[in-house]
Amino acid sequence: MTQTISKISTQKTKGRYNLELDGKFAFGVSEMTLIKFGLMKNRQLNEKDIIEIKKYEESAQAISKALTFLSHHLRTEKEVLQKLRGLDFSPSAIQSAIAHLKAEKYLDDRVYAENFVRTQANLSSLGPAVIDRKLRAVGVFQNDIDAALKDYPVDDQIENAFNLAEKFQKHYAKNSIIQQKQKINQALFAKGYHSDLIKQVVERLDFQVDEDQQLANVRAVTDKIWSRYEKYGRQRTYKVRAYLYGKGFPAELIDRVIGEKDHG
Repeated sequence: MTQTISKISTQKTKGRYNLELDGKFAFGVSEMTLIKFGLMKNRQLNEKDIIEIKKYEESAQAISKALTFLSHHLRTEKEVLQKLRGLDFSPSAIQSAIAHLKAEKYLDDRVYAENFVRTQANLSSLGPAVIDRKLRAVGVFQNDIDAALKDYPVDDQIENAFNLAEKFQKHYAKNSIIQQKQKINQALFAKGYHSDLIKQVVERLDFQVDEDQQLANVRAVTDKIWSRYEKYGRQRTYKVRAYLYGKGFPAELIDRVIGEKDHG
């Protein structure tokens, strides 16, 4: 059974057209589909033609939506797949769109990974472990991640980690030196740096022992917890001393501050 295109009219959306078959609205098509199939008034279409046109049109729409999605910034294949599935395109239309986008280099997970590594290393100073995890989360395969991370050499990682470590050192300056090192280790690990590299970086930091500052730190912590431990009665001094030891403060400074409290 064949039907005849009785009218082709423009839609309000630019580049879209309405097709009427035998005097009745049939479906809308894009200009790409119109040209692809040479659609014009009085052309006859059989059922197979209509199925093929609709299939192509859906793929064209999927490509158009994907390109809009990609226009803001690079995306991975997984992200585009999820977007198109969320728009209720058929699996075949999605597959066709993805194939087209990859062939035209609009989608390339290796390129995405390379750009991501550069951005995260230069702007966020992230370590390779976090970068790896973030890339896997958006669907990039491990071989592409490993290839991209080759552009983030160890020397650059050390420089980034050291700059971060200096900032963390200032932030944790009121802690004991032992605690400073622990917290810097934890912070760098959370940023994605590996333990061997962290060890090298922390060893390069200058932890100058300023006794006056250390004494002030012990006093500040003791003042904070002294009333809290009042409930322990005679055991308060022991409990406070144990707490301060656990924070890594030197024994002689702890004894001095506890003595000040006992005789205050």
